[in-house]
Amino acid sequence: MALANPASPIFDSIIRVAPQLVAVVAALLALATYRKNAKTKRAEWLSALHGKFFESTSYKRVRSILDYEPPELATLRESVTNGDYNELAEQLVDYLNFFEFIASLWKLGQLDIEEVAMLFEYYLNNLATHKFITDFIATYGFDNLKQLLASIESRRKVVQS
Repeated sequence: MALANPASPIFDSIIRVAPQLVAVVAALLALATYRKNAKTKRAEWLSALHGKFFESTSYKRVRSILDYEPPELATLRESVTNGDYNELAEQLVDYLNFFEFIASLWKLGQLDIEEVAMLFEYYLNNLATHKFITDFIATYGFDNLKQLLASIESRRKVVQS
């Protein structure tokens, strides 16, 4: 049995193609690693948003008022409608600013509508059920939040049909 001639055309072709194949495989492995790391970072980032909203006490009072509609809801509605400044109205503004931030991330393509919905759909829909809040959003420049609420509503209609 004769050994392959190192000068043969097939051997030359293999020698030329091998580095290119190695480069393609390395690039594919690098891409897979990047995507895995990006998904991990995204999950950490979503976890931080979740923690900021659900685990901190910053938004708990307003979230509770809008969820359970205690007598404080009437006080909040009156304050917002009359333009009165008080601690409760200020907490609502902080709450809306959080969602304006989420809406900004969505508009920038940093969050997709499914991610927003998974984490916050209930609370966004809850905001939309209170006319005094949607009026406030429209009046005081929460433009990204206004668009996000409309998108969540459209998504809900599509999912239901």
